[in-house]
Amino acid sequence: MDEQREQQKLKTLIGKRLGPYRGFNPVNRAQVWQWCTAMGDNNPLYLDDDYRQQTEFESLVAPPAMMQVWTMRDFNDNYAPGSTQSQPYQVFDEMSELGYTRNVAVSYDIQFSRYLTEGECPIHHTTIIKISDRKQTALGEGFFVTEKLDYSTELGRPFAEALISYFQYKPKPVDQVTPDHTRGRESPDPVNAHSAHAEVWQSDLSDRPASQVAPDDGLPELHIPITHKLIVGGAIATQDFIPVHHNAPAAQRAAMPDIFMNILTTSGLCARYLSDWAGPASRLQRLTFKLMAPNTPGDCMTLRGAVKKVDRSKNRPVVTVDFSGTNSKGSHVVGSGDVELNP
Repeated sequence: MDEQREQQKLKTLIGKRLGPYRGFNPVNRAQVWQWCTAMGDNNPLYLDDDYRQQTEFESLVAPPAMMQVWTMRDFNDNYAPGSTQSQPYQVFDEMSELGYTRNVAVSYDIQFSRYLTEGECPIHHTTIIKISDRKQTALGEGFFVTEKLDYSTELGRPFAEALISYFQYKPKPVDQVTPDHTRGRESPDPVNAHSAHAEVWQSDLSDRPASQVAPDDGLPELHIPITHKLIVGGAIATQDFIPVHHNAPAAQRAAMPDIFMNILTTSGLCARYLSDWAGPASRLQRLTFKLMAPNTPGDCMTLRGAVKKVDRSKNRPVVTVDFSGTNSKGSHVVGSGDVELNP
């Protein structure tokens, strides 16, 4: 099928809002605990009942980056009862029939309007809003697809929205994939210039007053060993059972050297990095990033950050932090986040 006919076929899948997709469980302590242990997130806001009495919350709080977890499919790829019967990823099925059989997530842009608490029942709706022209990349030939996700509860209370971009592609044969096929080595590290002045990472979970923060301040570096345990444990904690994150042959068929970290684990680690620096009284408002070189077992990711700006126009100032995570292949993740701090 030529490109024009492909585009005509795929355009029929753009703009259809599908949902609701429901969760199997309400927000609960067990899943929050599993997430926090997998991400190494010790923020007392989430699980420390004594600490939470000092906050605006009356019950257990879910980490904001868990947003997508609550309505994920189960181990057998089923959605929860009461969900729409419409298939949200029909576009990828259609592309697979056209020969574009592989899929990787490439970017995430999330706005958090509030934090979820124990007992709330999340739902989401999804819309494919954009499909690119056919692209040639080092991974193979394919299309970039952008999905818009709207998150609320069964009671109609919004809590987040996100744009996720994927690359659906025909993989190159393994012997044609170059060692730097992920483009990581050519990707600049926008905060690397600040790392020489950054402290060694030490998370004391104390709150950072906005009065002590200024543009160009460097964040301490955080070194995260990338192990099979972290990749598989992160996939389980994020309810992501796609084989490439736990099955090496499946990952190799997708032109990857081994299993690789999923986007939801990367999201959780980046959110943890920001909240560890800002302190448990901070509130994450926005998280956006792009993925490049994969995190694979035996490597180490170093997270670095630098304050880009401080908005003091509100009662609780908002700090924008640029961050990146690099491994031996280059940049794994580059992004920014908005964090609300105490004055």
